[in-house]
Amino acid sequence: MLIDARQKKWVLGIVVLSIAASLVYVWYYARSPRGLTGGSSVGLWYGIVGSLLMVYAGLLSAHRQVPSWWPIGSRATWLKGHVWLGLASGLFILFHSGFRWGGPLEFALWIVLILTLSTGVVGVALQNIVPRLLTRRIALETPYEQIPHLCTLLRRKADALVDEVCGPPAAAASLAEAQYDVRGFYENDLRRFLSVPFRHDSPLSDRLRAGSRFAELRDQATTARGSECIDELERICAERRSLGEQERLHHALHSWLLLHVPLSVLLLVLGVLHAFMSVYY
Repeated sequence: MLIDARQKKWVLGIVVLSIAASLVYVWYYARSPRGLTGGSSVGLWYGIVGSLLMVYAGLLSAHRQVPSWWPIGSRATWLKGHVWLGLASGLFILFHSGFRWGGPLEFALWIVLILTLSTGVVGVALQNIVPRLLTRRIALETPYEQIPHLCTLLRRKADALVDEVCGPPAAAASLAEAQYDVRGFYENDLRRFLSVPFRHDSPLSDRLRAGSRFAELRDQATTARGSECIDELERICAERRSLGEQERLHHALHSWLLLHVPLSVLLLVLGVLHAFMSVYY
């Protein structure tokens, strides 16, 4: 979700809600000789509101399973609510606790809540940073699902190019030295580099090292067609490197979900357990 001018109403609403919740807490706290606790009537209401906000945020993943004709709002609206109301839930739970860690279960709840909110903030930050990096670093962005197919096409193109200039692999023993170097470099280095997943350990993943290697091959070329072949292979290598950069940024954009989603589920489970134990014990 991009943080832009379209978020103004949500930001303003959350600021007003947070200020109102804070003022109410201060007003009741000043009139409570022993302070407010989670078991007081005011503390319970803060806990209920905070829990409802967390449940709303947690239901985002279930929204896509609901028929489109249900009048529950668009996914974009729920996503905004997931972010802003999820953040506000932390404040309500803080007031519910009376700024205390509580027992072991409550302490675990606090840790999971902090981690859940933190990973959510990291996720929103990545969603606002990574697309800009993609636009800045990559001239032509490719859908992530198409990258393996494009890598296969690049390798087929390179195979045909090397076979045209150097002949088929079976004829390697009869090649001139320059052709033999190109064939060996292609089979041992470049062809593997064009595979999926991206080979970060390959020297060709570094633009400068790759440029140096292609320059060496170009100096050894004995024909104009050989130089053209090396130039084209270098362009293919650069395109694979660009696709690899997209893969890396895509993984960074979504890797935070591997923590955020399980933490969100654990938070809801611990919250239900906390409510159950508070009522019956």
